[in-house]
Amino acid sequence: MTEEESSPSKSRPLASLKNKLSASKIIQIFGIADFRYYWIGAFVSFSGSWIQRIAEGYFVFQLTGDESKLAFVSFSSSIPVFFFGFAAGSVADSVDRKKLLVIAQILYFLGATYLAIATWRHFVTYGQILFVAFLLGIVATVEMPARQSIVSQVVPPKDLSTAIPITAMTFNAARIVGPAMGTWVLSLFGVAMCYFLNGISFLALVWVVLLISVSLKPVPRPKEPVKDVIFEGARYTFKDVRLRTLFILETISGVTAIFYLSILPAITGEGLGLDKIGQGAAKAGLGIATTFVGIGAIIGLLLATRWSQTEKRHLIIKGSITLMGVSLILLSFIKSPFVAYPIFAFMGAGSILQFNTTNALFQILAPEERRGRVLAMHIWTLNGLSPIGAVLFGYIARISHRWPMTHYQDFGPFRVPTNVQGTSIALLIGGILTLFTAVGAWLSLRGLSQLSPDLATDWTGRPRLVT
Repeated sequence: MTEEESSPSKSRPLASLKNKLSASKIIQIFGIADFRYYWIGAFVSFSGSWIQRIAEGYFVFQLTGDESKLAFVSFSSSIPVFFFGFAAGSVADSVDRKKLLVIAQILYFLGATYLAIATWRHFVTYGQILFVAFLLGIVATVEMPARQSIVSQVVPPKDLSTAIPITAMTFNAARIVGPAMGTWVLSLFGVAMCYFLNGISFLALVWVVLLISVSLKPVPRPKEPVKDVIFEGARYTFKDVRLRTLFILETISGVTAIFYLSILPAITGEGLGLDKIGQGAAKAGLGIATTFVGIGAIIGLLLATRWSQTEKRHLIIKGSITLMGVSLILLSFIKSPFVAYPIFAFMGAGSILQFNTTNALFQILAPEERRGRVLAMHIWTLNGLSPIGAVLFGYIARISHRWPMTHYQDFGPFRVPTNVQGTSIALLIGGILTLFTAVGAWLSLRGLSQLSPDLATDWTGRPRLVT
């Protein structure tokens, strides 16, 4: 270490300069008209989606009273992604993204509008909700990699590390605004209005996509065999030891950690006892919990932006998985909503730190001609594999009610999970498994090292220069 590197008097101005540069980069990126249009449209659309999610989660749990059926709604929308998501990136890389996104948003609009009418006219059923979720899951399979890869086309490559967390902020800022609006609309106007507002919100993204001036047509490339088009994303991901490690870690933590979002109405209503107080308390508690998750996610995004330097990315991945594991275990012991809400914020921060950093690395480490296909692997993990965890832990929550219960004394706002079973048992098991994943991440030496786009590795981990 040189004298300049070790000198405290000189390192502080350097850190200050980095912070200023980060702020100036954020302003610079929002100065790009196409990016600004995309951000605003996505924020409106995501806010509408959260309005529907709040209402639908509450509605389904009140309709069925079953944690596993609640989780199965998310799973139904993800079945198409599970089977075809790893290959969907080839579609994003080979078609005009502008046309694809416009068609997809119109189909989303039609799905939400149908559920609004069916709920309003009182002929909606649980089966219809599952069927619409499945159909829109087919649309999402090709829409998500196309939408996420737009950022790399409207922002210069050198600014991707800053632009991607800002892009993710649309979803997580909407996670604050959407649940608050959703709780209010649900309480005053009911479930049907929430579906209708979500449908209208998709039209905002149609308008924005049409405003984007940058060409979103595919990059010309030689004709490839069908098997290469389908499996190239997976092959490239597993060939690079860094991408492979990132993929494995987010697959495991995606299954064992973020399942809590799918059964959140059951966690707040059953686990925190708000259902016993009344429907008003259950609705408000669900909205507040979701909002705290969004607040934590925003904080996580700000930290991810500040720590976006290459040498800190491995610590972000390891620390975030650890944070999620500890938070899930704590939630399993908490019976007071007011103590649980801040823990939901830690879960939001941990999940966004891991998955947003992984998203950025997938886009940075992949070459442009393969970016959609490689990014599809990341999307496949979160949207195709993680809902399996939602169904699994929803089932664990349901069957644990049949297990022998304990009667240990509560201690303040805490209680033993085996006293109540249900979602508390699911959270405890998920937290323990996530902590085991964190241990594996901390022990990984090659997979989370040298996370830089100018150095790739072959399947053995030996470095090779990217040409």
